[in-house]
Amino acid sequence: MTLVRTANRAFRNYALAGLLAATALSIASVNSAQAANVKVAFSLNWTFADPKLAQKWFAGVKTQFEAKHPGDTMELIPIPGTYDDFITKLSLLYNSPDTKPDIVQYFDINVGQFAGSDHLAPLDEKVADASWWKDTPDAVKDSGKYEGQVYSVAQGINTYGILFDRTLTEKAGLPKDWNPKNWNEILDAARAIKKTSPDASPLYVITGTAQGTFGVVAGPGLLLSASSTPTIYDTATKKWVVDSKGIREVLNFYKTAAAEDLLAPTSQIMDPNGATHPAEALHSHKFGITFTGNWIPVFWGKDICAPCWDDKEETIGFAQVPTSQGQAPGTGASFNGVVLSMSKDPSNADLAWSAIDIMQGRQNLLDIAAWVAVAPPTASLKTDPSYISLSRAPFQEVFANLGATSRSMPSQAEFPIWGNAFQQATQAMVLKPDTTIDDGVKILQSYMATQVGEENLETLP
Repeated sequence: MTLVRTANRAFRNYALAGLLAATALSIASVNSAQAANVKVAFSLNWTFADPKLAQKWFAGVKTQFEAKHPGDTMELIPIPGTYDDFITKLSLLYNSPDTKPDIVQYFDINVGQFAGSDHLAPLDEKVADASWWKDTPDAVKDSGKYEGQVYSVAQGINTYGILFDRTLTEKAGLPKDWNPKNWNEILDAARAIKKTSPDASPLYVITGTAQGTFGVVAGPGLLLSASSTPTIYDTATKKWVVDSKGIREVLNFYKTAAAEDLLAPTSQIMDPNGATHPAEALHSHKFGITFTGNWIPVFWGKDICAPCWDDKEETIGFAQVPTSQGQAPGTGASFNGVVLSMSKDPSNADLAWSAIDIMQGRQNLLDIAAWVAVAPPTASLKTDPSYISLSRAPFQEVFANLGATSRSMPSQAEFPIWGNAFQQATQAMVLKPDTTIDDGVKILQSYMATQVGEENLETLP
């Protein structure tokens, strides 16, 4: 009898131990199931002015996210290389559920590409109650839409204008506050600089396929936005414009400037990093007139110092890009935005949105403005003293104000194809100025016909 009781007691203890172990395992499994990992992919070398700033910003976001969500983690996926390298790698990550990110930071010019491939989640319901979204201008909101739905939210925008070196322009007889009214006045000013400062490059405007899709907005697309026919994609016919008065004006501008040796060397304007060369070259008085983005004056500030230059003498002046013939509205400009998108079927949609909301916080956006060198996406931050102080007056204000009148690039998935074709055409004008305008148009037409089909193309007057 004692033996039986002992055996029963031993069995009960064993069973209890097993139950406790099972319970502990069950609790651990529940805790494990509740913990989540949010993957965030971003460009290491392109978006931020320096890879160290990219790492610093995302490390800060990771700390904020994990403090708000104890037990959950944020996995950072920095992708090195040029911007097109980044987009290619991102496409590969999306090929597998195991490698796809939950959130991606990139430029709005590629939103259509990924939304059209069914990789992104629409955010219309998510943004509806976000205070920062309500403070975002409509034009900036629209740049993140694809087929009427919101697929990205802006963290900052790049706007584009003209910076000119008064050391060279005043020597050429131009007024201190030179303000060209049409493209001929720009070419005439470049001709005058060439005569009076033969060692400098009179005109800097980028082109070339090496700069990828981003280069379209800062170069040929910028000019096209100020042309007689700025349309790239005809929303009424759903066709791509491959010939128009505006396209021909842009081709002729490049052709004329190249034929008269007014442009900076092709090794600079066609370089993959051509958009950043003016930071040092303007400081060294190498360029007379430069078509460029809002980031160049910020590059001279203490946060980036590429190189440091407070320019107290106000050597560098600013002008808006005039329309080709001075036609209404008188000026034109393009813009593109640094944006965040959420992937379709993320590991945890609520946590992914929380991460985006954290990234859109006031200080995080102001740090983006300083370290990426963009204008803030929200109206209230454009007048914030910390943003205004990033470079000397009036650069921060005038570049930010361009957002109200600038045009974003089409959100359709095929835009990178059109952009590459237009870069090929303008590049041909620079490399071989004897190329006819008709031949330049044919380069654009033939490439687009091969890639998207002749039936999807059209000519505008």
